[in-house]
Amino acid sequence: MIRHLFPLLIFLTISRLADAAGPPTSDDNGNSVDFSVRLALAKTSLDYGSQDIDTNIRWLGLSLREKVSKHVTLGMYGGYAYVTQTDNPVTQGIELNGYHAGFTLLGFLYTSQRATLYYTLDYAYQKVDHKGATQTVVIDWFDSRAEIGGLVALTGQVRLYGGGGYGYLDGEERDSGTVNSTKNFKGAERVVGFIGLDLKTDPSGHVGIEARAGMARRVEIYFKRSY
Repeated sequence: MIRHLFPLLIFLTISRLADAAGPPTSDDNGNSVDFSVRLALAKTSLDYGSQDIDTNIRWLGLSLREKVSKHVTLGMYGGYAYVTQTDNPVTQGIELNGYHAGFTLLGFLYTSQRATLYYTLDYAYQKVDHKGATQTVVIDWFDSRAEIGGLVALTGQVRLYGGGGYGYLDGEERDSGTVNSTKNFKGAERVVGFIGLDLKTDPSGHVGIEARAGMARRVEIYFKRSY
């Protein structure tokens, strides 16, 4: 079932039910749809059972978000994914590439002109591979997260946000060729923490940067516009 998520992502993106980067923009001129371009660099530790493997991830993608009611926003995101690993003999020295796709539900717990308290439920899937002359490697995983965040308007154009939560990552590595094996792994960390800065560039435009720790150490830059 997981392998059918990418076609479903394409279908839902066309229908405009999707997730944007950064904090919610519920107070932005009554706009209900956000569109974002996002670039993320992350490093996480994957527990293969016998050892933890440091894994570097790059995401380049698009995201959308649509507010469907006063208190709920639905979303998704997707794009390219690139992965490298250290201390894994099968993937040493190669870059695996593929795609990522995710779904988000965002709910508002409290809103005012200066502050917002919100929660998110997020599910993401990623698949990357590398096909060489003698060896093929396929790695895919899903991770789910539940988070609570707070947003404070420092000025009319600058907003600071942050929060934390809990997540779980589970995946599989399949090797064929010179080495034939199937390995299961999971995320070595489950706690999530994040902080970010969002700058309003015009009545409907935003640019921001977000840093994460715990489940994955990640830095993300996004460019967003509301409609």
